Amino acid sequence: MRLTTLRITSTRTAAARLDNNRRTLLPFSDVGTLLTYEEWQEHAATPGELLTPTHAPTATGPLITRLATFTQVEVNYATRAKELSTPPPPVPRLLTVPVAALAGDGDALRLTPAPDVQWGVELGVVIGRYTSRVPRARALRSVAGYTLVNTIASIGWPAIVAIGPQLVTPDELPPGARGLTLTATLDNRLRQKANTSDLLFDVATLIERISARTTLMPGDLITTGTPAATGTGQLHDGSSIAVAIKGIGELRNTVIH
Repeated sequence: MRLTTLRITSTRTAAARLDNNRRTLLPFSDVGTLLTYEEWQEHAATPGELLTPTHAPTATGPLITRLATFTQVEVNYATRAKELSTPPPPVPRLLTVPVAALAGDGDALRLTPAPDVQWGVELGVVIGRYTSRVPRARALRSVAGYTLVNTIASIGWPAIVAIGPQLVTPDELPPGARGLTLTATLDNRLRQKANTSDLLFDVATLIERISARTTLMPGDLITTGTPAATGTGQLHDGSSIAVAIKGIGELRNTVIH
């Protein structure tokens, strides 16, 4: 199943199910809200309202429209550790990241000029159930689905988080979303390329580790880290960023100052 959040009007968003070229509206304001319901899979599969060409045009909004913080893995690729001239960490290095703003596919990212602005492609893991102290062998049962994330941040500044354009449920991807190619381009030039099989700590390990220190809630977001060549200080007014993961989609944004 593939789910997204659409902007219906300037003040209204709605979760939607994607079936090939068909979009079916669901009675929830966004995918994050849908996931707070215990039987969310059944709600997501309901007939709903089919959007047709006669409807007003819609745009994709942030997959989750309310997110105060999220958990990010700081270094989770050997290439990233080498880039930072540090040895690969023996355990996941987890950060709780405050969020300044959320963006969807096609949105402009309004950045405050700051030194060392970093960004990059990340596999996003969206939690679908209450999860506390779960062992690795059962950890993937907590995953509602996978998405694309591009976190634009500078040290000491809350992050702007682009998330979407869709959530892909685990049954449509390999276990733990392994074996998927990730890419990031800046102004149509390839900046990053890696594979989710290169993760130092896989999704199940991350969920086990995080749930040992805090209870994960439906709709929570975990980002699994970005590979080498993360952008630093390269974004200017009009920059075009595209991040993609094979099997999940592509997320495009432009920068404005």
